[in-house]
Amino acid sequence: MADDPTASHRFIGPEHPVFSGFIFKIQANMDPKHRDRIAFVRVVSGKFERDMVVIHVQSGKKVRLSSSHKLFGNERETVDEAFPGDIIGLVGHDGFGIGDTLTTDPKIRYDEIPRFTPEVFEYFHNPNTAKYKQFRQGLDQLLLEGVAQAFHLTNTASRVPLLAAVGPLQFEVLQYRLETEYNAEARREPAPFQVVRWLPVGTTPEELETSSLPTGARFAHDIDQNAVALFPTEWAMNYFAQNHPKLTLNPLAPKKGG
Repeated sequence: MADDPTASHRFIGPEHPVFSGFIFKIQANMDPKHRDRIAFVRVVSGKFERDMVVIHVQSGKKVRLSSSHKLFGNERETVDEAFPGDIIGLVGHDGFGIGDTLTTDPKIRYDEIPRFTPEVFEYFHNPNTAKYKQFRQGLDQLLLEGVAQAFHLTNTASRVPLLAAVGPLQFEVLQYRLETEYNAEARREPAPFQVVRWLPVGTTPEELETSSLPTGARFAHDIDQNAVALFPTEWAMNYFAQNHPKLTLNPLAPKKGG
């Protein structure tokens, strides 16, 4: 299915002549020598041709797809053409995210891949300042994969992001990959939050300042600068919602690009 501005939904079949596809996976550090990042795209319709210019629907930007590959284990093969059902790996596009649509028709936008609301929260610290560059680079790349989400608390001087995940296993994977792939040690610290809710798009800093939070709750922003509220308990979240009926609380982030 794909979103269409002129019709609520329509089905895009493989026989559709216009090229379209969606990114279903991002893998960082596949080649440790180059620290590259590959976005895996499933071609849904039309024909892919290397060096073609497409629209990245979430940003609205035109991008040239010049570095396209087929991967098998550690081997890579340049892909010049691909058809519906094929999977290709695109290198060198840091702006791509999981669930994004690539197409030559701006009216096509595929529904986002289902997401889950984070339920566990931790801070990752770098205990070895000599390895800060590796730690920061590794954390940034792994977060782009979707291993975890990052939030930055408002009204704090700390540069340490708050990380959120669906389960603790995601943090274990993140820590292991930092140490094995980036040679960067990470010290984990539990955070005092159990619930996160996204605030309406366009919520201003002034609105946050005038909103009264329960004890232990904090405002923050995600990597796309969407405002969120973090609560220590479900009860605190419900209390805040009752006292601020005009602020709709959403368990998931708004779709990128509207």
